[in-house]
Amino acid sequence: MSQLFNTHTEKSLDIALLPSHLADQIAAGEVVERPASVVKELLENALDSGATQIDIQIEEGGEKLISVTDNGAGIRQSQLMLAVSRHATSKIHTVQDLAAVSTLGFRGEALASISSVSRLTLTSKFQGENAAWQLSGEGEGRWSDPSPTAHPQGTQVEVKDLFFNTPARKKFLRAARTEFMHIDQLVKRVMLSRPEISMKLVHNQKVVRQVHAAHDEAALKQRLKQLMGTPFVDQSLELNFEAQDIQLSGWVGQATFNRSQTDMQYLFVNGRIVRDRLLSYAVKQAYADVLYHGRHPAYLLFLEIPHDLVDVNVHPAKYEVRFANGRWVYDFLRRSVREAVTKPVGIASNQHNAALNPSNNFPSGHPVESNRLSSQASQSAMQFQVPSSSMGRTSISESVPFYAMEPDNQALASIKNHFHSEEGNQQGGTPTLGYAKAQIHGVFILAENEKGLVLVDMHAAHERIVYERMKHQWQQDRLISQPLLVPIVVSLESSQVQVWETYQDEFQKLGFDAEAFGPEQLKFTMVPSLLAKSDIPRLINDMIADLAVAGHTQLVDEKINAILSTMACHGSVRANRYLTLDEMNALLRDMEATESSAQCNHGRPTWVQLSMEQLDGLFMRGQ
Repeated sequence: MSQLFNTHTEKSLDIALLPSHLADQIAAGEVVERPASVVKELLENALDSGATQIDIQIEEGGEKLISVTDNGAGIRQSQLMLAVSRHATSKIHTVQDLAAVSTLGFRGEALASISSVSRLTLTSKFQGENAAWQLSGEGEGRWSDPSPTAHPQGTQVEVKDLFFNTPARKKFLRAARTEFMHIDQLVKRVMLSRPEISMKLVHNQKVVRQVHAAHDEAALKQRLKQLMGTPFVDQSLELNFEAQDIQLSGWVGQATFNRSQTDMQYLFVNGRIVRDRLLSYAVKQAYADVLYHGRHPAYLLFLEIPHDLVDVNVHPAKYEVRFANGRWVYDFLRRSVREAVTKPVGIASNQHNAALNPSNNFPSGHPVESNRLSSQASQSAMQFQVPSSSMGRTSISESVPFYAMEPDNQALASIKNHFHSEEGNQQGGTPTLGYAKAQIHGVFILAENEKGLVLVDMHAAHERIVYERMKHQWQQDRLISQPLLVPIVVSLESSQVQVWETYQDEFQKLGFDAEAFGPEQLKFTMVPSLLAKSDIPRLINDMIADLAVAGHTQLVDEKINAILSTMACHGSVRANRYLTLDEMNALLRDMEATESSAQCNHGRPTWVQLSMEQLDGLFMRGQ
């Protein structure tokens, strides 16, 4: 063992400059991870060149051939050799340019790194020049002289025999099918990010994907169906939010359209594919308490932010970004998506395919809060107060509609007159959920609207209504703290204590009172009253982890909401409770005015729409 150690030490003392081709191969280790990495770099160059048509040809998963052809501006003959040199780029020239990068590629390493581990041929015709020019290299930094050739305006890069000269890298490649799957997913993301560009992907002479430029809404919808699937398009909400210089647009799937994996989540920052924990966490929080447990949302989002407020020079592969004000971006993204997915049924013109285009004027420096509808019961409902004892040691009292208790005859007469006049003088047509017609087995409500039949799970719907009102009441009276007879001592790591010190004000606002109790311990003397019986040490650890990532935590709200959700479930109208038409209509109107009423507290749907076309199909009418 000592002999091996000494040999290693002697070798490490010899310092020498690396040969250029070896330095390129080391750089390639950061940029070229697999064939999909090559495709990414070449596509970024094509997009930066202003191309409107891009063709990608792949053979044997990219190991044998990767060819990317575009109709962009092209490269001048005099600059072909520079294009394949390290640290050569046309995209930045000064330090100021690096501080506000607006192009996808900018490092000047892609072609040099790729050519060091493959046989690369570069063909290009610059706009305005009479001929195209071509050069090729064999992976050792030696290039042929540029020679004239026939080629339309634009550039073609052919990469053959990837990793032929680096067998240690080649052995880590997966099967051709697996490698092509990564390429296919990458190309799909690029197709989604640039709907104005036509693209074609061919694998082993077979067209796998082909999309045409979308210049109008119909073409864009068709392109989305090709790439995201018809179910996503039919069950997503279009959004467009803007605040100061930051803008968010795209589509978010309804909470009832969810996935077992995160395989349908696409987020682009200034057109760039990113993998950012902060942004993903913001969207996840936007779906809090409307998504079924263990499921993941689907979305396609485009975040536009001034280039000088986002740093893309974080990682060689350029998948990661850093924001000048991450907390502001997090809040804007979370609240905007939340606004879309929790929009009340009665406001959306089409709950199953609504277009949300609010003109939000955000206060300077702060995103808009989600519009909170009144938590008062509808005019058609009598109210009673939940006894305060049922809320533990809090001062919350909650208004619950009359259909949760035995009806009052005088109240029913008043409601009956109200709904009769409402039906006769309804402005703008039938309400979204229509008017009740019948009840099935004391569980479901049948209603008729302009589209056809609405089927409502009355317990699930009422559970959401009561839950939202409890949350609103809690937010008004929050956050009542309860002194602890025996303080709770929480042991932490020193880094966690530093996070707590940074966010002490945040803990106090959430109802916690703590002080340092040794170098790696905190002593808590007060906690939110509803959480007095919770696992406080575990909660504190989880909160600190959230604060370290996002500078913000929703865990206290989530814990309290879970308690309120259980209370709402027990306080809601139960199955086998038969309602009158007036009571059913009161429930429908409350649903239309309540956020997130399309899902119960557990993420299950509360109502479904059956169109006349679907009903006709069930009975084969017109066939």
